[in-house]
Amino acid sequence: MKTGIVLLNFGGPWTLSDVKPFLYRLFSNPAVLVGVPAPFRQILAFMIAQIKGPSSIKNYKSIGRGSPQLKWTTIQTEGLRSLLPKGSFRVEMAMRSAEPSIEQALMLLQDWGAEQLVLLPLFPHFSTTTTGTCFTEVRAALRRMRWSPVIHEVSNWADHPDYARLLRRTVDEAVGRAEAERNGSKEPVQILFSAHSLPLKIVKLGDPYPRDIERTIAAVARDLNHPWSLAFQSRNGKLPWLEPYLEDELKRLGREGVKRVVVVPISFVSDHIETLFELDQLYAGLAKTHGITHYYRARCFNGDPEFPRVLRSIFADAMTSQERLGVAAAPRLCA
Repeated sequence: MKTGIVLLNFGGPWTLSDVKPFLYRLFSNPAVLVGVPAPFRQILAFMIAQIKGPSSIKNYKSIGRGSPQLKWTTIQTEGLRSLLPKGSFRVEMAMRSAEPSIEQALMLLQDWGAEQLVLLPLFPHFSTTTTGTCFTEVRAALRRMRWSPVIHEVSNWADHPDYARLLRRTVDEAVGRAEAERNGSKEPVQILFSAHSLPLKIVKLGDPYPRDIERTIAAVARDLNHPWSLAFQSRNGKLPWLEPYLEDELKRLGREGVKRVVVVPISFVSDHIETLFELDQLYAGLAKTHGITHYYRARCFNGDPEFPRVLRSIFADAMTSQERLGVAAAPRLCA
């Protein structure tokens, strides 16, 4: 059976001219502006894009004039392709709010002759605002295409052993840099896990995202010989979001006399605006303002050749589960 694998991501503005259209697509998504009916949602999304556009353009200018997510997702897609047998498997990437779109990826797989699809999100943690809305768009696109392949959804991989192992490696690398620069001092190194936040009104509707974050922390922080805490970044607006907010946690650590902090982004598998601008510029500056003199950020996976192997492992587990449930007979993976 020919199997198509769809690597799902959110996407971003690839150029400065994409910024306002991207913001409109982002906020016109009913999973993002929850409870706002159309056409009011589209009107509000247009207003948000116009208001936030200038500051967002300025931020994207500071990180290279566009999001690098397309570059890194392309490399990750090609890496997974190289690990799978040709002829039986085909991998395509798909963006929820940018190009290449989900429908474009599905059309490529349909033309190739895929008989079943594995939807593999590049979000380790399930949320209705990320993985959920990607799955919804896949189903809508398939209806428009009048195509009904067998589908298997990988909902999350928050504590998959290979993912946790690679994420822990990035933590250890960053901690190693922090320790090497202590020059004999006994200053402790504080690890601060940073996850993308989520509005509490969405959490109260039953979104499992916070529990998935806890699963990742439990897997990665096991046997960690440094103090750690968790905070949430990237909130928008004045409504309450998941706490503690990252800015408040940095202020707290500064007040307690912490001088060395390693920030670990756990919601992202590649660099984009939330890491390159928010963590590396905005929060780094805030940390120094509040007395944290040494601020480090663990790397994202980006072009690490180990990450496609993690994706292959997640995919292989999904196929094994599918066979166990008797959904479809799947071709075997190469070792």
